[in-house]
Amino acid sequence: MPRSRPHTEIRRPPFADLPAFLQARRGMLLWQCLAGLLLAGLIAWELHQSHLGTRKASQLAAQNLSLLLKEQLDGAFRETDLVLRDVAGKVAPATLAGLGQLPPAELSALQQLLDDKLSTLPQVDTLSLLSPDGRWSLTPQQIRHADAEQQYLLQLLRDMPGQELLITRPKRLSGKAELGFVVGRRIAAPDGALGGMVVAQVNLEYFNQLARRLEAAAESAFALLDNDMLLVGRYPELPDAIGKPLPDSADFASWVNGRSNGYQVMRWPFDELARGYSFRRLESFPFITLVGVPDDAYFNDWRLKAGAYCIAFTLLLLFSFAMTWRGWREAQLALAARTSAARLQEQDSHLLRALDTLSRPLLLVGADNNQILVVNPSAAQLCGRPAEQLVGVALSALYLYPEQHAQIVEQLNSQQSISDHEIKFRKSDGGGFWVGLSASVIEYRAQRAYLVSLHDIGERKAMEETLWRKATLDPLTGIANRGYFLERAEQEWLRSLRYPVSLGVLMLDLDHFKAVNDQYGHDAGDQVLRSFASMMRDELRETDLFGRLGGEEFAILLPADDERGVRDLAERLRAKLADTPVTLDNGLALALTVSIGGAFCRPTGERFEVLLKQADQALYAAKHAGRNRVRYFEPPEARVDA
Repeated sequence: MPRSRPHTEIRRPPFADLPAFLQARRGMLLWQCLAGLLLAGLIAWELHQSHLGTRKASQLAAQNLSLLLKEQLDGAFRETDLVLRDVAGKVAPATLAGLGQLPPAELSALQQLLDDKLSTLPQVDTLSLLSPDGRWSLTPQQIRHADAEQQYLLQLLRDMPGQELLITRPKRLSGKAELGFVVGRRIAAPDGALGGMVVAQVNLEYFNQLARRLEAAAESAFALLDNDMLLVGRYPELPDAIGKPLPDSADFASWVNGRSNGYQVMRWPFDELARGYSFRRLESFPFITLVGVPDDAYFNDWRLKAGAYCIAFTLLLLFSFAMTWRGWREAQLALAARTSAARLQEQDSHLLRALDTLSRPLLLVGADNNQILVVNPSAAQLCGRPAEQLVGVALSALYLYPEQHAQIVEQLNSQQSISDHEIKFRKSDGGGFWVGLSASVIEYRAQRAYLVSLHDIGERKAMEETLWRKATLDPLTGIANRGYFLERAEQEWLRSLRYPVSLGVLMLDLDHFKAVNDQYGHDAGDQVLRSFASMMRDELRETDLFGRLGGEEFAILLPADDERGVRDLAERLRAKLADTPVTLDNGLALALTVSIGGAFCRPTGERFEVLLKQADQALYAAKHAGRNRVRYFEPPEARVDA
């Protein structure tokens, strides 16, 4: 008899048995539905949080850009007012009273003063002096009869004795297509009467220049408005809209009125592109900066993420159903797996398993001796050392500054937890890296312990450093900008009041720099400024503060340096530039010189700006002595004795 083959086929239930499957697995399917709803809720929560984070990043970008633009405009306008104050302080009212009859030599000296100051203000087109009778106006180029607008400003100052500064509404500049405004400052006579006026014509094209320099996402919008919602400047440019009120300006005014800054998502009325807009008011001038960052620049990735989550959720549901179906088909194996009883694990075993499987860096630290008890792989990777080398090491030994551990322990003892504490950990090479540390008090093996969670925040700290550099450094030369220089200098001045330390300050101005811009172009001028700043910086100490005040005017603060040291450094800087031609990118070598004014004294109760003004007066003397010279401020009594 032939032998029969052993029967090894397993009968698989056909899909016609679906009702039986649903009946047998109804409990599991119900739990899967609940789990699916829970997972859907978690995904929705994650997408919502991600959306909020993306919106926050977009808002932060717009706010940072608007802050940078506002600070630079505020600085430029304040610089204009400081120059007006300086000119008003240097021109005698009696000289202005006889402006129409001044000898040519005196007129030339006044015009040179105006030209020197005008060269430091890239945002100003014209600088002029007005006689108190309103008849004569002196510019760096000519003396002529004052126009009606100048006479009107002079009359306003005469009618308002307490008013020191007047600013006109934006208008088309004389002979130009750009918008601008006129700033007039009173020059007071000794008897308090109006002794004349110094006038600056500010070109708002300077706004577009600043906007172009900012690093913004594509299709970002920058606007400058006055308090009546008139569009004064816009980048990218919209020539047809300049000088006109914003569409729906009443709604916009209701948003900005009564606020110094704000953020709102809306569509720009000219291109209907959705952007997150941040506005800020200038502190001393009647203008509002408005910066819009397009939503698409930030939310395209979020939309891709949301689509990926939805697809993954759908595939997971289908996979879950398929696996349940297969489990039912292999009922005996599934039943055997479900009926195999597993002993309960101790709480510590569960904790160790969780530490080992979680991807977040985690440490378990004994509270009594501060020693690390357990390290998961992610924490070992973050610390750059094998886990077995970290076990038994004191947690404070991982810090770059171990003394900070006492503060962390104190907070854990008082509040039982600590969240996102920023601290530097030590690298294996001795360097440091930033970590966000969170911890809570738990019980492990019947003893108090700390469950410590770590995450790397180096990228965020680097971004903060980048934003700080943008706010404090001159973007062209890489040295301190005017605002940061004056702030640091004032701090150094106040510090020197507490200690017997002398201070020296040098002001440097490139000779004939305007001719470089006129003959070779502004790109060549920028190269000259960068080369000059690098050349000077090589000669300075780490404790010296080097800053660009504006245009081709620079300043150096020399703390704890005696008079001889200041004089030696000034002459060394002057000689280095005179002996070292500046080579442009096109190979052209330019021979340049610098005029330097210096001042030094032990600090008194006055402000630092007094010492800076003395150095400026010395610089003015160096210019008029023929340039390529160093001059120092001499008190009036010293000049009399000489």
